[in-house]
Amino acid sequence: MANKTLLNATNEILKRVGIIAGDAGLLTSLTDSARQKSIDTAIQVTNEGIADLYVASNSALPNKQAESTITLVTGTRNYTLATTLVMLRWPLIDRTNNQYITEYPGGYNAMLIGDMEQDDTGLPHWAAIRPTDGALFMDRAPTSVENGRVYTYQYDKDTVLTLLTDTVPFGDEVFRAMVPAWAQLWRRDRQNSFDEPIYRRAVGDASLRLRKLPMRDNYSPR
Repeated sequence: MANKTLLNATNEILKRVGIIAGDAGLLTSLTDSARQKSIDTAIQVTNEGIADLYVASNSALPNKQAESTITLVTGTRNYTLATTLVMLRWPLIDRTNNQYITEYPGGYNAMLIGDMEQDDTGLPHWAAIRPTDGALFMDRAPTSVENGRVYTYQYDKDTVLTLLTDTVPFGDEVFRAMVPAWAQLWRRDRQNSFDEPIYRRAVGDASLRLRKLPMRDNYSPR
């Protein structure tokens, strides 16, 4: 079964705190003018709770590696990367022609110094991420000969959930354990009410389920 989504988490939080009355009132999107502040808070605390869970379980939050492509265009040296990219995993690979684009030694500024005229053309071999806008900047501008070549790259994806279809990084058992914790964070932000023992126990239960450990009777700090 697929992991629960941000929409599922938002609905469970809002049911728990009384904004939604049962399954009949479930949201189908993350946009609702009458309840938008409540929805926005639920999205925020879902991400906050996930971060707290992975800290509590002493586990690394999964980066969800993804794949994307760029296509060379005549005369174009800069290319937009995936919007969710956190870290690019070099090299980029042209699988059709068995060609690679590798990170320029020293990065973007070193590339500018190496080609002060910025007039090199032909097949790119090196590239760097431009710090001003996050674009991928090539050492050469492709010509019509290279136009249309497709390069595939791997990257670490941002794990912050923003879209209703974004999935939580754990299964249903951990999801259910996290609902009371998310609800407490929501009450803290929206109602100035926070039950720390309930929150601590919920995160503790979820942490043990995440690591597949036996349940404990007490989650007080040692």
